[in-house]
Amino acid sequence: MWMPMPVPAKRAAIDPWPILGFWTRAIGFFLIFAGTLVVVLGASPGGGCYTNTGSCGTGFLGQVANSIWAAKILWVLGLGALGAGAAIRLHWGLQRPENAGPEQTNWILADRRMNGLLFLISVILMLVLLLTFWPPGFSITVP
Repeated sequence: MWMPMPVPAKRAAIDPWPILGFWTRAIGFFLIFAGTLVVVLGASPGGGCYTNTGSCGTGFLGQVANSIWAAKILWVLGLGALGAGAAIRLHWGLQRPENAGPEQTNWILADRRMNGLLFLISVILMLVLLLTFWPPGFSITVP
């Protein structure tokens, strides 16, 4: 009765990083898709514009500009999530096991290259979006 309770058996620890990396990349792809859908829907003229050109009105160009603006926000969020998911997989998800054979090592190295390329491409595309964000006539002067 006075004996200490036995130590519970160790359970296998669940590694959350591969799951987090997958879902972050999946959300990133969904946000890029949603941004593309927003710009296609917002920048496409309605059917009335083809039959009666006066029905488009002057607000159509504003609608196009707003849809591009909203799409850029979704694209940046999607690219950020895509890059973060790839970085999570690179840093925590793709560790080489101690007894890895040549096939498993080649697979891990190929997956690391793919995630590194995905991270690099997402950063470059975010920079492209940043550089194309400036409105016409806007300039930055350095004192």
